Amino acid sequence: MKMRAIEVALLLLGLGAFLTLTLYQISLPGLHYDEAVEVLPAMQLLLGQPVITHRDSGIHLGGRLFPIMVMDYIGALNTYLTLPFFVLLGINVFAIRLMPILVGVLTLLLLYRLGRELYNPRVGVVAALLLAVQPSFVFWSRQGIFVTNVTAPIALACVLYALRWWRGQPARNLYAAAFLCGLGLYAKFLFLWIIGALIVALVVLNADRWWQALRQRSLAPFPFHLTWQRVLLAGLCFLLGMAPLILFNIQTQGTILTLTGNATSSYYNTDNLNLPLNLRVRIQRFRAVLEGSHHLWYLGGNFNDRYWSWALVGALVITGLVVVLRARDEWRRAFFPFVVIGCVIVASTVTISALWFTHFAILMPWPALAVAMALDLLARRGGLDRLHLGRLVPARRDSYLAQEISLGLALIVLIAALLIGTDLRVDRAYHHELTRSGGAGAHSAAIYKLAAYLEKEGITQPVIMDWGIDAPLRILTRGRVQPVEIFGYEWEAGEDFRRRVAETLQNPDNVYVFHSPQETVFQRREAFETEVTAEGKTIVEEKVIRDRSTIPIFVLVRVESEQQIANGEW
Repeated sequence: MKMRAIEVALLLLGLGAFLTLTLYQISLPGLHYDEAVEVLPAMQLLLGQPVITHRDSGIHLGGRLFPIMVMDYIGALNTYLTLPFFVLLGINVFAIRLMPILVGVLTLLLLYRLGRELYNPRVGVVAALLLAVQPSFVFWSRQGIFVTNVTAPIALACVLYALRWWRGQPARNLYAAAFLCGLGLYAKFLFLWIIGALIVALVVLNADRWWQALRQRSLAPFPFHLTWQRVLLAGLCFLLGMAPLILFNIQTQGTILTLTGNATSSYYNTDNLNLPLNLRVRIQRFRAVLEGSHHLWYLGGNFNDRYWSWALVGALVITGLVVVLRARDEWRRAFFPFVVIGCVIVASTVTISALWFTHFAILMPWPALAVAMALDLLARRGGLDRLHLGRLVPARRDSYLAQEISLGLALIVLIAALLIGTDLRVDRAYHHELTRSGGAGAHSAAIYKLAAYLEKEGITQPVIMDWGIDAPLRILTRGRVQPVEIFGYEWEAGEDFRRRVAETLQNPDNVYVFHSPQETVFQRREAFETEVTAEGKTIVEEKVIRDRSTIPIFVLVRVESEQQIANGEW
């Protein structure tokens, strides 16, 4: 009972630390486009506005269009998860970010549960504590919609149910795991990496059992019971989980077109055939995510916990040594988290987008599980748990702590404290810089100033000239501002763009919103200026919106004829 109470207390401590770090200055950084675009349909459904859906797909119910996907490879799961938060808390940034923060809480609880059931309570608690303050996990949970952090708990829950079925529990656990695999694939198609990793783990970590099964022509060497009826039901559950994805492709073929169109080279010019280079980049970026370093530049600084990379490598070495020397009976579960991590990294070398850091959000719980497991394995099977501090420090032999604390526990506490302490230092540094900067680039808090300015000036249909502006403005103004995007998603300005510019120039009241040059994604300013000049008009700068560091983020301009300027009409 006493150990259970300590276990619960430590878990609550970790959850408390996580909530403190994630809820503090929750509106920072600024609302990002990828956050806003996923919850925009939820706002429109709630307010009775026309719903903008990806590829105009969806389900028509009661005269309303309900979205299925937000991108060809990202489902509308976050859209519907956010809807009740909008109902209860209003349509605001707090509601948008509270949802994924609670998803982060669920991730911690599932990690604890998986560690407890796969290994023991100590592993579960230590893994949860390590993850609770890990910088990438903390700051990605604050903007969890941006990274689709819901895939992480889905993966953990899938493994947990599969583990229970594997150990002989009822078949409903198999069906739940299959459904979650389908749901994860719908949430974000890269969940396929996790599915592939679990299949590889099933094969590699049970190679001897598969060999026996082939020789015996039965599944008797495995602990589970499987029939064709259960396989069929599990398959149906998998299809049920991904049913919205299937429906979307029946309607539009969107996912299929994206997969085939980006198979060898992606829209972002990632060469999927250059696997060695992609693998090297992926390993570097996984290390950055592990250390919480330069991928969080948009918070205003660059900090890192270099101990994490060494801890994970050390955990693998320790696991290998202890398994070979003392614990060969535990080799399957000992290497399991490392196989998952390795397989996902290898699978991620092929992508339909780019080699982005954010893809590793799905992997965030696994390094913590691996390190916690390795420390526990060393303590239990390396003999350290049998050495109490009282035997090593004779002067303290009779003290309560010396009798209760083993060398193994002391080692676990020491390593965990080192990682947690350094992570907290990094978290604090990022929060300090975030307060100063308000966020950088597409994450800048300047988006709040822009929304306020447009509403104040009564500019309800600004013409948007770059990516990342439209959806946040719609959310922040509750649809009162209805931006008009004309920049197009081609990398170079073409005839279609020039035609759209010519059309908007017919309205002299239009206000055009550009990013400042250093923040621009799609370069359109030069082509825009060419069209304006061709019509004998002049660009007049109306407003520059700056971030907290006084760096210009948005530039608002009008276009005036020479007569308007001469008459001073502007």
